[in-house]
Amino acid sequence: MKIFDYLDKIDIFNRLVEQRRTGTPEELAERLGISRNTLYDLLDELRSRNVEVAYSRTSRTFYYKNSISLEVRLSIKHLEAVSASEAKNITGGCKIFPSVLFFGRKDFTFVPE
Repeated sequence: MKIFDYLDKIDIFNRLVEQRRTGTPEELAERLGISRNTLYDLLDELRSRNVEVAYSRTSRTFYYKNSISLEVRLSIKHLEAVSASEAKNITGGCKIFPSVLFFGRKDFTFVPE
């Protein structure tokens, strides 16, 4: 899965959870274009990062149990716009998520801001 598609899916997931309009796990997985198992892998990963996500059977929606909001953002800088002092601080990147969120892509890295 391409990173931009993945970030879009996380953003959609977050908006639906905040609005409490996710539907059933099957409906949410379908909306995100992923399998139900992959959805539960995503939920497990969020829970491992202290994001408490629960499901209400009466309301038929997922919701955040703790006061939290996810911010999905990707920043792209053209190297011509980077100053010489900023360029010295650019590294090869670091892993910020385990491979489960990237569906088996263990070599994926981000460059922190």
